[in-house]
Amino acid sequence: MSKNQKDQDNIEQGCLDLVKNKINKKDCFGMSNQQYIELQKWLKDAKPNQNSNEFPDFIFEDGFIEHFSVTSSSEGRKGAKQKQESLILKRKSETTFLSNLDSSEEDTQVSQSFSRPFEKHTHINIVNSIKKNWLKHIKSYEKKMSPSKHGIFLLEYIDINIHTAISRENEPAEIFKSYRISADKNLLEWIHTFKEKIEYMILVNPSSIEVIRIDQILNIIKRITEVTYAPIIGMESHKYIGYKIMKKNI
Repeated sequence: MSKNQKDQDNIEQGCLDLVKNKINKKDCFGMSNQQYIELQKWLKDAKPNQNSNEFPDFIFEDGFIEHFSVTSSSEGRKGAKQKQESLILKRKSETTFLSNLDSSEEDTQVSQSFSRPFEKHTHINIVNSIKKNWLKHIKSYEKKMSPSKHGIFLLEYIDINIHTAISRENEPAEIFKSYRISADKNLLEWIHTFKEKIEYMILVNPSSIEVIRIDQILNIIKRITEVTYAPIIGMESHKYIGYKIMKKNI
């Protein structure tokens, strides 16, 4: 197994473990108590596919879980632009710092910071990312799978750059420091068209988990009257501190 495949397997397993450990009934939409208990069992029983580079990522009795990442930054051929630029900044900043540390005088502390603004994040970017990746994995499902009783798509939102304000009838607006797919009416209506193939969708991000029973989407969105998605403007920063010790004769 290649290092890249092993790293990807660890990402998928880590996301599934997070859901298993953090899921709560309040995070679930369109589900009965019995369905919630059943889903918990499936998550617990899910095992990695022995063919780790093939669809699906995890298998349990009469069902499967497929993981994929989505982003609210722009995407290119190699994926999310923010992720690519973050890796470039990290590599360059580490190389520059170590070079400066190496050329400094002995017994000297060196401190250096490197930063860049976040990429532009938008609601339309994450919608496009979800649709693009959803269709890609639906095609894999159609090619690889015999009909399964229970299908779960596990989406991992890899950014923290969209906030959500939700207004419901006769209730004050709620503000969430994350993207909330459970309020994205147009996108959910599109996802609802796949209800015969995928039973549940789970969206995970650093601050929340949302579980949606897809055949109940039209009931879920009935009470939502207005939603606002706002991007966060910020900076990514890396700070390094090192100390060059004088060599001693032995």
